[in-house]
Amino acid sequence: DVDRLSVTVYSGLGDLTVGRQAITWGISNLFPVSDLWAQFSPFELDTEEKPGIDAVRLLSYPGEGWELDAVVADRGSSEDLSAGLRASLTLPWADLHMAGGKFWHEMMALVGISAPIDVWKVRAEVVLPYDLDEDVAKLPRATLGLDWMGGETLISGEYHFNGVGATDAEDYARVLGDPRFARGESYFLGRHYVGGVVSWAPGNDRLGLALSGLFNLQDPSSAFTPVLTYDFGQSTRLSAGALVTTGDTPFLGEVPAFRSEYGSYGDLFFSRLSIYF
Repeated sequence: DVDRLSVTVYSGLGDLTVGRQAITWGISNLFPVSDLWAQFSPFELDTEEKPGIDAVRLLSYPGEGWELDAVVADRGSSEDLSAGLRASLTLPWADLHMAGGKFWHEMMALVGISAPIDVWKVRAEVVLPYDLDEDVAKLPRATLGLDWMGGETLISGEYHFNGVGATDAEDYARVLGDPRFARGESYFLGRHYVGGVVSWAPGNDRLGLALSGLFNLQDPSSAFTPVLTYDFGQSTRLSAGALVTTGDTPFLGEVPAFRSEYGSYGDLFFSRLSIYF
């Protein structure tokens, strides 16, 4: 796969990039709701670099603290063509963003805020979708986050409302067939979640340890991902980790059925060698 192949032209109007590129919208760590261009799945444990998307992007800075981000993305057909505009404003007390556009077959409005309070940071963002095929407003997707930054240690927690998800495990099979799930707008089957991540990196910047946890509040079930990383220098990094889950396993009788989300995942242990060039 080719994830980066683009040309950028810098001008007084702004920075124009054409080609395959990574585009990130949103401020959530574990439950992204605004990252609608090239999503990064939390369950692709063998992937460190975000995938790219074929797009034309213009970044401009019309005034102090302002950033305008306009994107037109190729989705394979004129009907699926996606385009959006985001305006971001940096203030002394907070970072704000508002956005809107057509994403696949939906019109969306997006708003978010991130505000530092001493060593804490409070974050919130919400996406309001309108389905153009069904001509109806869909349930929103929203994430509320809190971060603590303590030098070598970072602690982050989030609550997530997933409008794509189901309220009962018996309905998870329907969510799997939802086009929004298939294209990565959401990676979650339920409606209500909490999650957290703790990362520690000592002063030498070579060793890193991170633990993330996702909790489906309806099942209930959970998924934990510990990862230990050591950087050898010269663009070489070695990692070892696992995906450890709890929850009821699926019923595999005559009519298979989910009984929990993360209980269906099983456990996974992995090692990863990354060489950059």
